[in-house]
Amino acid sequence: MGGGCTVNAAIDLWIEMDVSFGGEGHRMESADLGIARASTAWPDQAPEGLSWVWRVLNAAPRKPDFLRIQSPVPKGSGLGVSSSLGVGLMGIAMGLQAGTELAAQVPLLRDLEARELQTPAGWQDYFPAALGGCLALHWEASPRWERLIPHPELLEDLLVFYTGEPHHSGLTNWEAYKRFIEGDRVTREALVEIARVADDMALAVPSDPVAVGALLEREGAARMRLSPAVETDPMRAVRERGKREGWFVGMKPCGAGGGGCCILVVKQGGREAAQAALGAMELPVLQAGITERGLHRL
Repeated sequence: MGGGCTVNAAIDLWIEMDVSFGGEGHRMESADLGIARASTAWPDQAPEGLSWVWRVLNAAPRKPDFLRIQSPVPKGSGLGVSSSLGVGLMGIAMGLQAGTELAAQVPLLRDLEARELQTPAGWQDYFPAALGGCLALHWEASPRWERLIPHPELLEDLLVFYTGEPHHSGLTNWEAYKRFIEGDRVTREALVEIARVADDMALAVPSDPVAVGALLEREGAARMRLSPAVETDPMRAVRERGKREGWFVGMKPCGAGGGGCCILVVKQGGREAAQAALGAMELPVLQAGITERGLHRL
C-alpha cells in the first residue's frame, strides 16, 4: 500500500499535572480516577491503577516526588488521552514543552505503549500533544508532519460529543489487523479507501468545510466495512436526526469507534440546533476547539 497520511489535531481539553522533583519519597495521584499511591522508593513494578503513568516515568530521566493528574475527558473517549498523558509525563520529566525535541520522543512512547498493551501500538495520537496544532502526518521512512491551518468556518461548525459509553479499540483494530495480514479483500479495500480519504482531508481542512464533513462520512463508511461495531446506536440516531432537522453534514467516531467521542460537522449556522438536539438525546457536547498549543507550562 505504500506510505499513508493521518490528519489530526490538538484540542483544548487539557490534562493538568502538578509535579515536583527532588523531594523524599514518591506520591502519584489521579484526581479524576480517585487513585493515590505512595512509596518511599521508586516502585520496581507498576502501582495498581497507574500502570501507564509508572511505565512512562520509569523510562524517563527523572522521577517525581509528587505528581497529581486531572483529566476532563471521559474514560475511553477515543481522543488520545493516554498518548497525550504519555507525552506530558515524558516532557515534564525531560524539562521540555511542545516542539520537535519532544516529538523526537514519540518512537520511545510508542514502544512503551506496545509493552503496556501487549499489542502493536500506533504513532499518530502522540504528535498533537507533542507539537500542537492541526497536522497532516505523512508515514514515510520516518514520520513527517505538515501543519494545516483549518478553515475558519470549519472551526465554527465542528463539534465533539460523547456517546455515553467507552470505545473498545483493541477489538476492532486487532480484528482488522489480522484480516489485513491474511489478505482479506474487503479489509484491504476499506483501508485503501481510508488512506485516500486522509489524503483528501489534508487538502480539505484548510479550504472546504463542507468537503470535510463529506470525507468524515466516507471514512466512517469504510470503517463500517472493517467492523460494524464501529458505529453504535446513538451515533446512528444523531445522523438520522441531524439529516431530518437539516443541520447534519458529516460525522465519524474518534479512535477505533464502538463508543467514545464523535467528531461532528454541522451546516453553517446549525451549531445551536445541533447542540440542542444532542442535549435532548443526553449526548454531552465537549467544549473543545482546535488549538495551536501542545504541552505547555502554566
